[in-house]
Amino acid sequence: ATPAMRAPMDDPAQVKLFVFTVQSLLKPETKAGRKTHKFQEGLGQAFYAHLQGLADLVVFADEHHAYYGAAFSKAIRDLRPRVLLGLTATPHKQTPPDQIIYRYPLAAAIADHLVKTPVLVGRKDDRSDPRTKLLDGLRLLDLKERTIARWLATEGAAAGAAPITPIMLVIAPTIAEAEEIEGILADPDFADGRYADAVLTVHSNAPDEALAQLDKLEDPDNPYRVVVSVGMLKEGWDVKSVYVIASLRASVSEILTEQTLGRGLRLPFGRYTGIELLDTLEVLGHERYEDLLKKAGALNEAFIDHRTRAILRRNAAGELVPVTETTPVALPLAPATEGAPDDPGVEAAVRGAGATVASLEDQTTKGEAQLAGLQSQLAPRPDLPPLRVPKLKMSNIRSDFSLADIIDFQPFRRLGESIAADPSGSLRRTTLGARIVTGPDGQRQTELLPNRAIDRVASPASPVPLAATRQRLIDHVLAAEFVPARANQIRPAAEIVDHFLRGLGDQAATILSSFETRAEGRLLDLLNAEQRQVAANPSYDNVVELVDFAKTRPGRAETSADRYGPFKKGIGYEGYRKSLYAQDWFDSSTERDVANLLEDEDGITLWVRLQTGDLPILWTDGREYNPDFAAVDADGSHWLIEVKMDKEMTSADVQAKRAAARRWANHVSADPAVATPWRYLLAAEADVKTAKGSWPALQALATR
Repeated sequence: ATPAMRAPMDDPAQVKLFVFTVQSLLKPETKAGRKTHKFQEGLGQAFYAHLQGLADLVVFADEHHAYYGAAFSKAIRDLRPRVLLGLTATPHKQTPPDQIIYRYPLAAAIADHLVKTPVLVGRKDDRSDPRTKLLDGLRLLDLKERTIARWLATEGAAAGAAPITPIMLVIAPTIAEAEEIEGILADPDFADGRYADAVLTVHSNAPDEALAQLDKLEDPDNPYRVVVSVGMLKEGWDVKSVYVIASLRASVSEILTEQTLGRGLRLPFGRYTGIELLDTLEVLGHERYEDLLKKAGALNEAFIDHRTRAILRRNAAGELVPVTETTPVALPLAPATEGAPDDPGVEAAVRGAGATVASLEDQTTKGEAQLAGLQSQLAPRPDLPPLRVPKLKMSNIRSDFSLADIIDFQPFRRLGESIAADPSGSLRRTTLGARIVTGPDGQRQTELLPNRAIDRVASPASPVPLAATRQRLIDHVLAAEFVPARANQIRPAAEIVDHFLRGLGDQAATILSSFETRAEGRLLDLLNAEQRQVAANPSYDNVVELVDFAKTRPGRAETSADRYGPFKKGIGYEGYRKSLYAQDWFDSSTERDVANLLEDEDGITLWVRLQTGDLPILWTDGREYNPDFAAVDADGSHWLIEVKMDKEMTSADVQAKRAAARRWANHVSADPAVATPWRYLLAAEADVKTAKGSWPALQALATR
């Protein structure tokens, strides 16, 4: 309602963004809605009426589950928007399934390591009084605080992580219980009085000052360590520093189903640290550890879900139509410790990022070991040659085409095979004749007549040397209009031509001596078609520099030299001679099997178990993919190796990451600054088992 806004408001080509609470769009009987329904001289009508008259109005309704109330729904739907897009973490139960166009459940976020991994904690004894429960939570909180401090002083500082103060969120069903909890924590005899002045209690009767402090909990000088809440923090409140959630009355399953879990899942450092205690959220209810294990099947329901997305595809008529894709996401609940009861209701431990069940005793013992492990730092071993890693310039927006974008060479080999099967037929010359015909309207017109060439080109007595023909084909590929004139195109051009020649087989020299020009044309036609089909991907540019892999990482307190014995996740395995580090730890026994294979293979000179952030590859929407291993063979070739469960091999994400890694390897290998080639290998569990410790066998079995 200002003169300065009149021109933009009248300009249909200028985007206008309006941000409102839904209350401000209600009918004028409400105080909040009066302004939007009041006549505006500059508009010639009320603002609400102006919005109603827009043909291209798009409404984004945040917390959309709240819009099923009659007043909110009417205020939005009476605008008659062209598009109404609701955003919510908890869709209303009345939402029709076909209206959910994109669904990303908590289970998927846990699997993708975008949130903390929940750990459901119970005691092994029967103690369940309020003081004991609070002390249990604070014991874990203190352990996390000390671990954060140690991590920030070592690896975290190098990564630029900012200090945070971990917080315990205590859920109380009533104001009376909240005040009881506050009284226990404020008692000078409780925990030596360390938390007497560190408790923030929020409920409907809490003073405004208490509510204002909620926005300051992530400040470095925040004095609070415990937040006691009565049903006020279920939505819209997410503090990244919440590390423990406790309830003195509710069960763990109630905490999960009431969406309380989400209040503590955000990552305080923006990514996983690799220190398990800093990547988990401990959840304490009133159950014993044994009872939690027996309820694992029921608790699983909170972590079994599905992704949904709507995409546009062309139907048989060539029309773009919306199609819904649904992908199941299952993260079975797993005991975090060995020796879990042999009970049918207990899920078997699985590899992956699912929630775990742990006893307080085991969880604190494990945490103390992780804290102790941070005392030692592992640096690359000086007795091994350095691993030279290329730093490739990557960006989200693709700029142009490169031959290194082509990762599937089978079409070029098949082209060679089809030509070799019938060279004169596949590469025959065609002459064009013409004749005059009379059309239906009586008009005379010329009609072209393709004819098979009457001449056949005999193979010369001495075929042209294949090396010379190969080089000419490479030169023609590099000279193609759609190929960038850059030095980094030479190596991938040669690889494409070599696959074509393999398809031609033993008769390559003879065939090309007779049909080189036409074979070249077929090759360029196929190459042009392939480059048009390359989907929009992140752009990989030149290698900026080659650097020695010199990252320091914290060691593990628990170690083992038995690399062939029973597998235990997270402990530091020692005794490897070719590994870049004195300790290595793995997420699964299959990963350890690959490490043993690389270690025992004479053809491998160096390998390293990569951690998150060691060698990131941009793969989609700004997200980074981190392969499991890097290895160098006796020929100097560098290999990136990824290990996946058999059932994951065909998933869209795994295949997209594979494609990105292959493109990355192609671009790196094509750069003149890189002397040795890089390759990528995707191995399933079955491949590793079938290879039986043989590197050549794994190369043959795995997907490149």
